[in-house]
Amino acid sequence: MEKAIFISKVEDLKHVTQEYARLYFGVEFCQNLIPSEEDLGRVLEFTSEKKMLFTFVTPYLTDEGMKKIKPLLSLIAGNHPGSEIVINDWGLMEWINRAYPGLNLLLGRLLTKQKRGPQILSLVGRVPENMIRHFRQSNADSPILSGFLIARQIKRIELDNLFQGLSRPLASLKGSLYMPFAYITTTRICLFNSCGDKSGKPSRAITPCSKECRKYVFRLQHKRMPVDLLLKGNTQFFKNERFPDNLGDLNIDRIVYQPEIPV
Repeated sequence: MEKAIFISKVEDLKHVTQEYARLYFGVEFCQNLIPSEEDLGRVLEFTSEKKMLFTFVTPYLTDEGMKKIKPLLSLIAGNHPGSEIVINDWGLMEWINRAYPGLNLLLGRLLTKQKRGPQILSLVGRVPENMIRHFRQSNADSPILSGFLIARQIKRIELDNLFQGLSRPLASLKGSLYMPFAYITTTRICLFNSCGDKSGKPSRAITPCSKECRKYVFRLQHKRMPVDLLLKGNTQFFKNERFPDNLGDLNIDRIVYQPEIPV
């Protein structure tokens, strides 16, 4: 089982120890947080010094985001050609296949389409087992979609640790399991925008961005939710620290540890 650690900021290199063979770096949920070339260069230098494998994580993108991400991918392809790229945007996948076919592509959590809502727990024992089994699966494991992914150089899929458990009876691609934070849903409208503004006039919008999500986490509670939700920036998460008992049967051979919520 390969152990990887996922960080979103250069300052979080302090969490990286020798027990991890691979370093994940980047962002999944917001193109405003795409790292600079300088920060990426520092991380690549760190991985080289520590003899670690490297995976670069990318978010869903607009045209503006594509302009930011292309120089970073050029830097990786030119200096670390064996690196992996986590894709959360179909357009970026197609562009990389044309521009840098040597890079190893992974299907990110935003595109694996798992059924993540913690309220699914309340259905266990109340609905047919076939329905719960469906809620444990990922669309990426369907024969049609997995065939599409393999044809486009996708080597692996990234998965969340669902409360209702995981099932991959048709798994043809290796999987990575993210621990302990699982994402539930995300949006381009950031609920943290201007939350640090002392004027008392919050502005829920796409722009401008002051990266308040780097400072705050909100804990959300509701009587219909079996667990607390964690809101950071534009994305909701839950925390699940229990490992599945059947990792081998799930074709999962990598654990991606997140020391902090990955925003």
